[in-house]
Amino acid sequence: MTNLAEERTLILVKPDGVSSHHVGEIITRIERKGYEIEALKVVSATEDQLKQHYNDKVDKPYFPDMLSYMQSGPIVGIVAAGTNITKAMHRMAGNTNPGEAEFGTIRGDYGREWPYKHIQNVVHTSDSVESAQREIKIWFPEFNF
Repeated sequence: MTNLAEERTLILVKPDGVSSHHVGEIITRIERKGYEIEALKVVSATEDQLKQHYNDKVDKPYFPDMLSYMQSGPIVGIVAAGTNITKAMHRMAGNTNPGEAEFGTIRGDYGREWPYKHIQNVVHTSDSVESAQREIKIWFPEFNF
């Protein structure tokens, strides 16, 4: 990251985004906006990673289903950098519920109606700079960002 005004954020392409072959298009959307991909990897999420990442949802009744879903296939983790990227990526992802996401957003274009709409929505994007810093440490512990 070369500019102090820039920030980093985390994007996770969830198992439904990977199995539906949308990873390349999501990366293309990020790059077309002029953002830089600083790190990328394919991971199989561990229960510990998911509990850390979704620490505010661990006690929710839907968490076991979320855990199962997030471990149902590979996840592509992306660290991207750019000016105001966290807010921009959150807007690019669209509404958490794919059925309410606008066309032109990742979830609006690729999301589908599922029994658990809030879980199976193609991507995760950090919702704040602070969340991004915390989440990058969970998914990319080998890097010193």
